[in-house]
Amino acid sequence: MRHLTLAPKEREADLARLDEVIGCLKDGEADLLKEHLQSAREYLLGAMPGEYLMSLEWAGTALDTVSNGDLRRRLEKTLIELIDDMPER
Repeated sequence: MRHLTLAPKEREADLARLDEVIGCLKDGEADLLKEHLQSAREYLLGAMPGEYLMSLEWAGTALDTVSNGDLRRRLEKTLIELIDDMPER
């Protein structure tokens, strides 16, 4: 089970990736997904790894709200990578 936080350099890189994918979503599109991504961002900043991972997982369940297939696949890949970035206990 993952419980450790990321090193500052890794955290900054993951924050930038979250900001990028949040920015890809248009206003009024995939609002639930955007909310989960923004929550994940806040939890990453607050060094709350359990909540961060939970928000990323919830974001994954909301990917079907993205109508653009290419964007949906890109977001899914990014979510998987962000989850995999978290160190194991």
